[in-house]
Amino acid sequence: MTIYNLVLGKIGIKRLTDPDLGVATSHQTHIGLYEGTLSHLPYERKTYNSQLIYNSTSYEGLLFLKFINNNRSPAINLGSVTEQKELPTNVVSIAKKVRELTDTNRGLSWYLIWFALDNDEIITILLNQNSTEVAKLNSLGITLSKLSDRGIKIGPDNPNYNRVAQFLNNITTTVNLEYIDELEVATQTGTKKVSKRKIPRLQDLERANKFFKAIGEKGERLLYQYLESEKGQGKIKDFKWLNQSREMYEPYDFEITQNDGITFFSDAKSTNQEFGKHRPIYLSINELNFINDNKNKYLIHRLYSIGTDPKLKICNNIHTVSDIFISNYNTFNSSMSAERLSFQGINLSVPTNLKILNFKSEIVLNTNA
Repeated sequence: MTIYNLVLGKIGIKRLTDPDLGVATSHQTHIGLYEGTLSHLPYERKTYNSQLIYNSTSYEGLLFLKFINNNRSPAINLGSVTEQKELPTNVVSIAKKVRELTDTNRGLSWYLIWFALDNDEIITILLNQNSTEVAKLNSLGITLSKLSDRGIKIGPDNPNYNRVAQFLNNITTTVNLEYIDELEVATQTGTKKVSKRKIPRLQDLERANKFFKAIGEKGERLLYQYLESEKGQGKIKDFKWLNQSREMYEPYDFEITQNDGITFFSDAKSTNQEFGKHRPIYLSINELNFINDNKNKYLIHRLYSIGTDPKLKICNNIHTVSDIFISNYNTFNSSMSAERLSFQGINLSVPTNLKILNFKSEIVLNTNA
């Protein structure tokens, strides 16, 4: 599961020539790309949000795109003097940054990979003959040392296309994990701003809201299947999924009746990432108040690795957090109220590795249930 996807059939790779790198006498001000690789974009000079990935580092930038050779071939322009001066702080001209990085070692062979995402962001990946990614590409049938100056386009007709696309998507995701983390936090806390991108991207937040909502819904479905199995094995008496038909906006997602007749309340907290300290869960003030009122009958079902190998851990003492929070919140809120001040919307970040929390052993979920 990824927030963005590659545009089908639009992967380009080429060996960078001396004119591309600005070391020849042609005074070329662009990097020529293989024709047809960005044909879904309008044939006009236009600026696109972009990233240049090199040596596990992502440079946020603007890509000044134009089309040459009777509009057949895309080319990355350095940008005019004015455009370069108007670049936001820490945002680069992609073509200029490529030349700066390659200038550090002119004796190497340099290669550029490019493709567009379905949000029209253009990703560029810079490699040289010593890059670790070269061996992987070789194993996928892409031998960079045999590339012509013109380059190649890898499309769905290539038997290795899907594997190459997945490999490039993994590279892009890996260098953007902090940004993806920030988007996940933003969707769960209602934050409208992110700091990991210098250029505002409202569409990223909109896409992330849908993406992480889908993860939450998938997590609830997996928990439903798990509880169905528990009921079938006689481990619980019954359960009810509140959001099965539509979102009920309750401070819990499931009611679970034990064999002794006691009903527990469960909140499914889902993430696409692994279980650990870098993936806190978020509790709203409504959830915290409800937990406080039902101290020993509230469970957190933490579902993780949702998109790969879904797993589950159950916390049976989340009330230890509400015990700490509610008493301090009430005291502080009283003093705020005395000044006619109030809070509007509170989400508490709770690291899953807190020593006071008791998460039971990991359960591997059966996705075929």
